[in-house]
Formats: sequence, structure tokens, C-alpha cells
Amino acid sequence: MGHNVNEYELIPQTIRPSAEAKEAKEIHFERTTTVSEDEVQLHKRLNKNQLTAYDVIINRVFSNKAGAFFIDSPGGTEKTFLYRALLATVRSMGYITLATATSGVAASILSGGRTAHSRFKIPIDIDENVSCISKQSALASLIRDAKLIVWDEASMANKRMLEFFNLLLKDLMDTNVLFGGKVVVFGADFRQTLPVVRNGKKEDFINQSLLYSSIWAKLEKIQLSENMRAKTDPAFCDFLLRIGNGQERNATNNIEVPNSLIVPFTAERESLDKLFTVTYPYLNSSGYEASCTDSRVILTTKNNCADEINDMLIDQFPGKARIFVGIDETIESDNQSQFEDLLHTLNPAGLPPYILSLKKNCPIMLLRNLNPYEGLCNVTRLNCCGFKTHVLSAKIAPGDFKNTHVFIPRIPLLSSNNEKLPV
Repeated sequence: MGHNVNEYELIPQTIRPSAEAKEAKEIHFERTTTVSEDEVQLHKRLNKNQLTAYDVIINRVFSNKAGAFFIDSPGGTEKTFLYRALLATVRSMGYITLATATSGVAASILSGGRTAHSRFKIPIDIDENVSCISKQSALASLIRDAKLIVWDEASMANKRMLEFFNLLLKDLMDTNVLFGGKVVVFGADFRQTLPVVRNGKKEDFINQSLLYSSIWAKLEKIQLSENMRAKTDPAFCDFLLRIGNGQERNATNNIEVPNSLIVPFTAERESLDKLFTVTYPYLNSSGYEASCTDSRVILTTKNNCADEINDMLIDQFPGKARIFVGIDETIESDNQSQFEDLLHTLNPAGLPPYILSLKKNCPIMLLRNLNPYEGLCNVTRLNCCGFKTHVLSAKIAPGDFKNTHVFIPRIPLLSSNNEKLPV
């Protein structure tokens, strides 16, 4: 996807960090992760459901027995709080834990969280016969030393990804035991997003999920059922649960959304403007601050719809826009002049648009892991602070590194091998 900066010979060979140095940094980061007293006490605030799960998993961790768990957790049951308690307890004893998630958003709310792809070097194009981690590497040593591995949003992961992870741990631990005999905790809600299958149908998404993997039957299932969100809005939580369970359907087999949750449609632009006002009520006011957008987001099903909404919102954003123009290149330089104009019109998934319009305080999202140790992971949300020709100044919006000031340079990127482009 991205190129190594060393390929561009920007810095002398003698001062470039080696692969061994980078991996040593990973081990140092995990071994020196600090745990606050508040985090150590989190287990005392677990509800009965969560405490039962916590006791089972912690007992397995400290009895040095293998354990592969799946926590079924409908939205609102606060599985993340349970993860935090588990991670804090094990880390406070001086042991290594690895916190991961399928999506960058989920990983960002776990202390020391990384995407599973990044942490375990799982390739985009999976080949079960090829391991991307040498058994003699520092990363392999880190994984072997891990006392607990947490993987959130496992329902979003393709089953091949999880099966590859199983084979990887078996290989690193030199054993045929499931997940190499490690204590691994998966968590998810299958009522939510399933694996994305390009041009797939409903049955394709289901067939590629963990439910249809040979691993599924071997996992110990733990159910979280006490909905903490329901205490403030029980009717809405019950409504969501009925949708997830396929029980909220009318005579025509459709789901009826309450009028209180609907922006009435009049004309397309007028209705979108109403949606923007409801979602970001302070966007055009003099009292607007970057934090106003931190906990608000508009979701849509397709990338081209998201691009259109982003363009409309940036126009409404206060302040003067700064335009950044990309440089599109073909792999074969001989094709550059022939296809350059066409390349400008393409917008592959995972790449920024050719023309990027930004304003001060507008939210942005990272598309690559720049520096996970400083909170700069794939899909980290930030707020723009300033612009230079080749660098953006920004502050991280969520997670442990909230309000940390960072700089994001221009970076050469490659489209995915899976992306079907006409060039």
C-alpha cells in the first residue's frame, strides 16, 4: 500500500533505523506501558455480567492455561470497559498484553491499541503458507511473551484473517494447540458490520465471517447481556436490539424507523442541509470549536456518497479553504502522459482525493499507520491546526493521545492490489 521512506533516499543510510531497531522499540513500548491506579481499580466497577467474564479470563491467564474466548456483546454492554479492566490487571503485574482490533477506530479506544493487521503483520492479500514474522525477530519474541491478547470487533474480520492469525501463533509457539496455547479474547456483535466482500451479497458477507470458520466451534462463548446504555434510554436500546435480532419488521418485511429519528425529505440539498444542522448545530456559529465534531459523525453506505457529503460540509465550514493537489503516477513511467488525466478522475478506496480541500479546525482522518506509539494509527481522527506546503499541523481528537500536537507530511502511496482500476 505505502512505500518505505528509505526507498527515496531522503536520509543517509548510516542514520536510518534498522528493522531490528524498530522492533526493539515495539518491545520497549509494550514493556514500559504504565498503568494508572484508576485503571488498576477498574475491575471493582464491573457489573455482575462483566465480572463473571473477567474472573474466568483472568483465572486462565494466571493459571498458565490456554484459552480462546469470544465475548458476545450487543451495543451498550460495555465490552470495552471489560477489556480495559483485563488489560490493566495483567499489565499491572508486569506482564505484556497486546490490545488489537479489526478497525482502527476500535483500536484507538484501547490503551496501546493497534489494528490486528498492523500488530501481527497480517497481509492484505493473505497467503496461509507465508508468515510475515520471522521466528527470530523481536516482534515474534514480543508475541511469545504476551500473557493476554485482545482482539475487538472480530465480527468485521474475514475468517481467513483469523485463521491466518491462528496459524501464525501456532508457528511462533511451536505447538498445534489452538492459537498457540495463548489466552486470546475476541469480542464482537454480529448484529453490526460483517466482513466487507467486494461486489458481494448478503450470503457472501456471512460466509466470510468468523461464524463460518472452523475456529468458531472451538471458542468459549461468553455473553454480556446487561445493557448499561439502557439505563438512560431503554426504549431506544430495545429498538436497536430488536433490529439486530431481526425482530423489528412490519407486514412488508421492512424496518420502520421512528419519526423522531428521521430528517424529512423535501429536496436533496435542502434535506442534507437539515441533516448537517442537526448533526453539527454549531458549525456556522461564532462559538464553534474543533471539539464540536469529535463525537459526531455522518455515516453512509458508499464512498462516493461520503465524498459528496464531505465536499458539502467543508464548504459550510467557517474560514478560508486551503487546497492541496495530489501527484498521480502510473507504475510504468511510459504510461504517465497517456493516463495522467484519467488518474486525476479516479478515487480508489484508501487513498485521499486528488484535490483535497481543508480548513482550520476541520476534522481529518489518517489513512495509514504513521506512528502507533504516538497515537498516529490508521483512521485516527484529528483536527487541523495549520497548513504548510508539504505538512499539516493537527491535534489528535480521541483516545489516550487526545490534544497531542502532531505533524503529518506528504507521503507517497500505492493503491491496493485488490483495487480494480482501468489503468
